[in-house]
Amino acid sequence: MKARAYVNFALIKYWGKKDEKLRLPYQASLSFTVDKLYTDTEVIVNNNLKEDVVYINGVKDDKASIRVIKHLNLIREKYNINKFVEVKSINNVPTAAGLASSASSFAALTLAATKAFNLSLSQKELSRLSRYASGSSSRSIYGNFAIWDVGNDETSIAYPLDINWTEFRIVVLMIDKSKKKASSTDAMKESVKNKELYDNWVSESKKDLNQMIEALKLKDIDKVGLIAEKNANHMHDLIESTNITYRTDESLKAIDKIKKLRNSGVKLYYTMDAGPNIKIITVDSEIDKIKKHFKEYELLVCKSGPDAKII
Repeated sequence: MKARAYVNFALIKYWGKKDEKLRLPYQASLSFTVDKLYTDTEVIVNNNLKEDVVYINGVKDDKASIRVIKHLNLIREKYNINKFVEVKSINNVPTAAGLASSASSFAALTLAATKAFNLSLSQKELSRLSRYASGSSSRSIYGNFAIWDVGNDETSIAYPLDINWTEFRIVVLMIDKSKKKASSTDAMKESVKNKELYDNWVSESKKDLNQMIEALKLKDIDKVGLIAEKNANHMHDLIESTNITYRTDESLKAIDKIKKLRNSGVKLYYTMDAGPNIKIITVDSEIDKIKKHFKEYELLVCKSGPDAKII
């Protein structure tokens, strides 16, 4: 069984877990699933296998396989399944570069594996199950805009937002495709330790989310962009208080250029995840201007992507 799931970029960030095992967040997050970045994962049940075999981008990677097999074990235990599988996963996303590759990877794995095991799960069930492997993957079950809610093990799932904004775009500025030095998981753990700064982050993030939902309903790109920038900058300030940094000199140079271009009348804003790459938040009418001014970078213009699906 083969599934495809798409990357989502958070406009309101998920950063920090109150339960490491269940991957329960301290605050809700909101994302936009894009059409150009995705993972294709095939899961084949093989009765002759004595253990799972995992290929990622055509390579048998034992280290990367650990997390995949752990998730397969969880699915088998939950649904009383006793079969091993062959997994072939192709990532159309640079891995561990702050481009949400784990979100699409584990959403695709969850859908492909459950179908291969002849399970018929709802999107809510898939979102919850996917969350155990990667929090942000709970949102990649859905296309377009989605919110991942705070809650307990049963209720901390993602759900789609009913917003039809066909002009909305995210443009990825490929600053650096290489693997980042500090993993998101490690950086999150360090961030949560600073209780005063972290509590402030959670409190402000809740306000940002409410404001973002209203701005999206109004389809106000200026409000959406400014709220997203504030939220991203707050997260990166928090991370940097732990002596971990993802904002490189090249990232800051691109951000400065975005601000100058905005001051000249172009509608563009930025967000960053746990990596150096920049995501420009804009609308379709501004794309040609943005392309003209950012020729030094590889650009990926993304519109709304679909739900995770069997292919």
